Amino acid sequence: MAMPTDVKGLPGAFRALARGIALFFGLFSLANAAVALRTGRTEDLWWVDLSTLPGWVTGLLWLTAALLVAYALRPCMRRWRRIASAAVAAMLAGMALANVSDFYSAWSAGTIAPATVVPFSAAVSVGFALVGVAAWMQQGTSRPGRAEDVVVAFTAAVLVFVFPLAQVYFFGTTDYRREADVAVVFGARVFASGQLTTSLEDRVRTAADLYADGLVDTLILSGGVGESGHDEAEVMRDRAIELGVPSCAIMLDHQGLDTDRTVANTVAGFAEDGSTRVLAVSQFYHLPRIKMAYRAAGQQVFTVPAEESRPILKTPALVVREILAFWLYWGRSWVRGVAGH
Repeated sequence: MAMPTDVKGLPGAFRALARGIALFFGLFSLANAAVALRTGRTEDLWWVDLSTLPGWVTGLLWLTAALLVAYALRPCMRRWRRIASAAVAAMLAGMALANVSDFYSAWSAGTIAPATVVPFSAAVSVGFALVGVAAWMQQGTSRPGRAEDVVVAFTAAVLVFVFPLAQVYFFGTTDYRREADVAVVFGARVFASGQLTTSLEDRVRTAADLYADGLVDTLILSGGVGESGHDEAEVMRDRAIELGVPSCAIMLDHQGLDTDRTVANTVAGFAEDGSTRVLAVSQFYHLPRIKMAYRAAGQQVFTVPAEESRPILKTPALVVREILAFWLYWGRSWVRGVAGH
């Protein structure tokens, strides 16, 4: 069934796409605002960074998100709501564009090394520009048909999958290495022979490079005893020493059996030794979840993707797994933080 053309020649498909974008980000922002009320921490930074703005501006996100959801569900609006919806979308597009400028400034200054030349913020800005144009041009009085509503729901559902993938391929692949107190290296499987898997070798080698470059004085190698019977942390230590890191610069976390426990154990250690500047090293697909886990524990970290020595065949499957993991870690922030694990 073809979707009708709206007043002023606005195609129904164009409006449906804009409504789907508004629905996803509106609901996500409303949920983040609710989380912020309970925890004092918002996860909106995953799509727009408002940290440099006054608190009262970020407080308007409740209203902003409500207007987006209202437009998505009831696009036939009175003039005041049409203007307000278009203005909100334009504001968010502008904020995302400011984030794009920040991205290029940081890249130029050498504080980040992105793998993509265009940041995720650029896509967000374009998306909200589309929403703003659609809302402004919307002057129809008839309720959209069922076909358009299906496209709206489908668009929002697709974004549920695309959004975490964007975090993996835009944020996860960006290297934030800089001077820090420590670098935390997350463990991975060790073969029965005691040899490191490719992913673990890449993590340890990347961390050793951080030490060799003088960016950190200490490596925290975190892992546990896996199915192979080997202690991942000890195997990582032996390899780091082979790569030139002195044993006195290495600390071991023998209880880092998963991401949560590594985060909880290391955050407790930071509180004891006063470490405030922290790098986290793992594969690119793992880093958004690591960042979110440390945020839940009240710790700011900068992520460093492990330098790939050769392609890992399981990477696509691991990336897909991170879609569910992202939403699991995000949803869990409603009820507790990692520090209370």
